[in-house]
Amino acid sequence: MSTSASDPRALQLYDPDQDLPRLAALEAQLAERERALEAMKLELQELQDRYLAEIGSLYRELAVIEQQALEAEVRAGLRPPPHEADVDEVPEVDGQADAADAADAACGAPAPPSDLLKRVFRDVAKSLHPDLAMDDAARLRRHSLMAEANRAYAERDHDRLLLILRRWEAGQDAEPVDDPDAERERRRRRFARIEERLAEIETEFIELRNSGIARLKHKIDETRRQGWDLFAEMKLQVQSDIARARARLKAVEQMVGIRTPGRPDSI
Repeated sequence: MSTSASDPRALQLYDPDQDLPRLAALEAQLAERERALEAMKLELQELQDRYLAEIGSLYRELAVIEQQALEAEVRAGLRPPPHEADVDEVPEVDGQADAADAADAACGAPAPPSDLLKRVFRDVAKSLHPDLAMDDAARLRRHSLMAEANRAYAERDHDRLLLILRRWEAGQDAEPVDDPDAERERRRRRFARIEERLAEIETEFIELRNSGIARLKHKIDETRRQGWDLFAEMKLQVQSDIARARARLKAVEQMVGIRTPGRPDSI
């Protein structure tokens, strides 16, 4: 007996391959956006590393010289000594936080999880949530895999977490699909996860574009198109500030005939 297109029974006929092209297209879009996001993060990280190495180090040098000049002026009586309250509020010296982190690492404290590790773990947790199981056996399987994922996260093992996620999404660890309804539900969840991740990526793009380092990159790119180098100008500005601070320090020392301990005679 044949069924017409208007027959309700025709709606129950499910072709498991009908969603494959749409799912493949969505997965390709997700992969492309993931690559674009990682490329942007890498580009901004490279600029930040360069800034810290070339300009940040100059600011640290400037801070040291200005502090030496301030102390010399106090010793020379050109300014009053700082109040004890001001001394108590001296900011943390560069490197103290790094030293504390190094001490924690030496004591066996794990490094904090990276943003990428957190994101993969969230994806694993969403995919393996026991409430999505079709039956008790599938629920137990999800619990077991989630326990494995928790161990990988605690050990900061990004590769193992990613393997768990990829195996699950590829179906190697997913519950068996014996009927069209189960297959339809599994693909519906996969569609939902991809669309959710795409939305998260767009949010991350917005946050990155609004970050200070991204705004600096935009200015650098704009000035480069205009024919000059903003980064080099920034570097020269700090070097000029250092020269002025050194001149200030030298003038104070010459005025009172003192020399800053640990500093060479010629500046």
